[in-house]
Amino acid sequence: MSKRSLPRRALFAAAAVLPLAACDSSGSPKAQSRGDRMVRWVYNTGTERMMAPDALTLMGITNEGRDIPVRLLGENGSDGRYVIALVSIRKVYEFVLHRFQNEVFIFHSCDRNLNRLTSVRYARNGKPSVITDKAFAEADFQRQLAFWVERMPGR
Repeated sequence: MSKRSLPRRALFAAAAVLPLAACDSSGSPKAQSRGDRMVRWVYNTGTERMMAPDALTLMGITNEGRDIPVRLLGENGSDGRYVIALVSIRKVYEFVLHRFQNEVFIFHSCDRNLNRLTSVRYARNGKPSVITDKAFAEADFQRQLAFWVERMPGR
């Protein structure tokens, strides 16, 4: 019986250790999601700024009426100015993507998994309003997201 119990113990030990060996704790870019890499990129290379709360309040991002602290990157594209902002006001990282085109800002908030949450249109001389056309909002969000994914190092 002692011959039989030793291999069984070895089998149970191997079964307990093998799943742990499969995990990659090195933090390599291949092991991280695209959203996590985007968080790290914007956090490390973005500049600290404050964003006006008007449009962000409609997205559910508030700082009790005060400006919202963010880290952001901005670049000019062929069809307007693109900005990505990393927000951690709720103790959770999330993004606000926006671009300026034809006197209108289009804002999109998304979580760190890059799922669009809310979209807002903000005319230069008007008030912000939630975009109710989901097809337009999703198409513009995908365009803005693709712009930044293209520029992200280590894609």
